[in-house]
Order: sequence, then C-alpha cells, then structure tokens
Amino acid sequence: MLKGNYIYLRLFEPEDYEKTYEWHNDFDIQKTTCGPLRFVSKAIEKEWVLSKSTHNTNDIYLAICLNDTDEMIGWYSISDIDFKNRKCFCSGVVIGDKRYRDGEAYQEAGDLAFKYIVNELNMNRISGSCLYDNIISRAEMEAGYWTLEGVERQAIFKNGKYHDICHYAILKKDYLFHLQNGDYDDRTKRLYKIIKRLRQENNNNNI
Repeated sequence: MLKGNYIYLRLFEPEDYEKTYEWHNDFDIQKTTCGPLRFVSKAIEKEWVLSKSTHNTNDIYLAICLNDTDEMIGWYSISDIDFKNRKCFCSGVVIGDKRYRDGEAYQEAGDLAFKYIVNELNMNRISGSCLYDNIISRAEMEAGYWTLEGVERQAIFKNGKYHDICHYAILKKDYLFHLQNGDYDDRTKRLYKIIKRLRQENNNNNI
C-alpha cells in the first residue's frame, strides 16, 4: 500500500470489477482516452480485473482509495514495464467517481505512483500519451515537467473523427531535479497557466 495525505494506492482486488465495470461503460470517461469506445460486460470486466490483480510483473494496476472510507474512486496503471532498459509507460489515471475530479486525488495518486516507479521499480524513463484535445491531461504532464516528444497525427478514430495523440516522457534525473528543487510542492498556478496556454493554442489551430 502507498499512502498519502488524502488517498492511498493498493493493488486491484477481484471484487473491484464492480466499480471498474461502471467506469469502463461511462462514455464521458472513455471519450477522453486514447483507447476505442467499447461496451464491456460484467463477465469480461471480472476476468480483466482478476488478471490485473493476479499478474503484476509487466503491468501494475493500482486502485485509488480514500483514506477516510477505503472507498475506491479510480485507478492508476503502469504498463510495459521493461526492467532491462528501465522504462515504463503510465497507461492511465482514471478518477471514476465524479465527486473527486477536482484534481487533488489525481495529483496525489501521481505523486505516490511516481515515487514507487523511481524508488522501487528503478525506472529511468517514464512515458505517457493522451489525446491532443485532452487539455487537462496534457497540462498535468507539462506541469509535472514531462517533455512533449512528438505528436502522432490522426492516430486514432473515435467520436466520429480522427485524433492526434501527444507523446510525453520524463527521465529519472529530471524528476529528481525538480523534486529536490521543490517544484512539485505547489503546481496549481503552473497548471492553470498551462491550461490557459494550451486552450489558446487549441483554439488557434481550429480557426
């Protein structure tokens, strides 16, 4: 268990499928991800969660739970863990419960997961991707000092059109530099500035 001030992270348990089933069938959530929109049955979801809760070598799925009530409100996933080359892919942060989408749980989950990725898994390179139009996800990564390494044009078809995908990454040395410099202590101002800039850029590109 990885415990913070507000939430803690734990491995998936088989019974978590009841929550993840709801969130995988919530199209408001799914339309912001890089994956295709698809329906999921309870049988499929139960098998998927069971596989994630019993195999955690190459992929680690962590339930995001509230300290006060132990209620699961989302999950954080680490995929494609490559111990030889010391790199991994942060494949998703989902805050399924709409009551906790103010950013606090999202940010603390990322902080806890990153400490684990760097200090325990000993990863040197962490990458992540998001839709170009997903301004919040892009801003969260840029506020965390991730580097935009490229934009994959018209890489996925969903919501009736093709979307570009942004590919970000951060190296261990850069993460530790900003951590020791105190740059992660208060990211709120930086986050809002980046959101404003990205929205303006997005609007200009759509003109």
